Amino acid sequence: MLDNRQYHDAMNFFSKILETHSTNIDAINGFAEGQHRSGDPMNAIKSYEKSLNIHPNQPKILIQIGNIYYYNNHYSRAELSYKESAKLDPSNPKVFNNIGSVLKEQGKMNEAIPQFKKAVDLDSQYALPCRNLGDIFLRQGKSSDAVYWMEKAVGLEPGNMRGQYWLGKAFYISEQFDFARDQFLSILEQKPNLHSVHHDLGLAYFGMRNYKQAIQHGRLAIHGNHSVYIYYISLSRFFISLHDEENAMAILDSAHQYDRSIPEVWIAKGDIHKSSERYEDALRSYKIASSYDSKNWKGYYKQGVVQYYLGQLNEAHTILELANEMDSTQSSIHHFLGLVYLGRENAKKANTYLLKASQIDSFNANILFHLGQSFSHLNNHENAKLNFVKSLNIEPNNSETLYALGQVYQRLGENEISRKTLEKFKSISDFEKSKKTLVKQISIRPNDLEIKKELAILFESINDFKSAAEIWQQSAYFGDES
Repeated sequence: MLDNRQYHDAMNFFSKILETHSTNIDAINGFAEGQHRSGDPMNAIKSYEKSLNIHPNQPKILIQIGNIYYYNNHYSRAELSYKESAKLDPSNPKVFNNIGSVLKEQGKMNEAIPQFKKAVDLDSQYALPCRNLGDIFLRQGKSSDAVYWMEKAVGLEPGNMRGQYWLGKAFYISEQFDFARDQFLSILEQKPNLHSVHHDLGLAYFGMRNYKQAIQHGRLAIHGNHSVYIYYISLSRFFISLHDEENAMAILDSAHQYDRSIPEVWIAKGDIHKSSERYEDALRSYKIASSYDSKNWKGYYKQGVVQYYLGQLNEAHTILELANEMDSTQSSIHHFLGLVYLGRENAKKANTYLLKASQIDSFNANILFHLGQSFSHLNNHENAKLNFVKSLNIEPNNSETLYALGQVYQRLGENEISRKTLEKFKSISDFEKSKKTLVKQISIRPNDLEIKKELAILFESINDFKSAAEIWQQSAYFGDES
């Protein structure tokens, strides 16, 4: 009866048994299962607990109780039930997977990892904990570990599409875009209409700078489900990378036809305006984003950035502090608070914020450059030099950093290296002026292949072959293979 979903009939049957055999464990557990399946989970727990009072050594029943708590979002109670079950039967791999799952839901990723590994140790053919490990490592940005465990999961369950999909995500995060593409294509061969897979396949093609296929699959994702805002943002980003602002903005406008209250779409619009230095329009978009989601730090942070660029330092400071109150872990907020204090000529306070930003994100060339500036203003030239050098190691062709480093070398009496650094500054400065002119022309005429050719050759002239190759690939999208 339970198998046929005749839950009330099953419960009546078990009740009749319990009238004469009130301690029949199987009947109590069957009645509890009927309660759970018929939509009465809390009373099901009471029945299971009655069963445990009669016969405590029932690890599977403790798992059942844990499952009810888990699916009703009572994670701490679920964790206790699963752990009690594990004490009674430490040889059951499923209970350790369940403990890991409930820890993962509570954000306790590092505690969950050994539980999933224990499940795999107990059963090397158990795919689910492998997939869970891959998911955790994806979230933690540990791409090689994520790929390892996702590949293991797919090897154990080759027909499981969820595993195949997350393996594709792991390949994408690890920037193995061709492997991600192949993984997503294999899923679409089985189910061609999965819009989320089309979206992620578009991202993989974009990673390969195959613009035509990226745009095609981005459009297919939207066609499959027009209510998912991230699809519009991704497709808009593809066009932005092609300097096609008109199409990028049109895509975001089409998202607003379905729902104008999505703050992320307003932020994406603001970003387009900001990159084109239309700061008032950007500020307006960011304010609308915050009006729809007043608890999200990002909208306020973006407003602060634009106000900084507009020279409105007091307004920028106020709004950035508000963003910082919402989330003090964001390096970008500390970065721009540091810039505001630099603008106010308070180098000591600026240095404090920029140090914090660099501790959170130690590989951000801009943060390191501005931290170096704050040390320069404090006449701490050795630390200024150290941070300028770190910045250039990440972004070697930044004219501002080269100039600042050249000046610091001069103050430290290192004249020969100062001269060479400033010579490179002059060369890169000339390059940046030419680049800015060409990029502006491309934004007006994105289909003009001659301008793109000039820009690609310009990148080649400073040995930035990666950027040059991207421009040639964009040209291929607008033109032909030649």
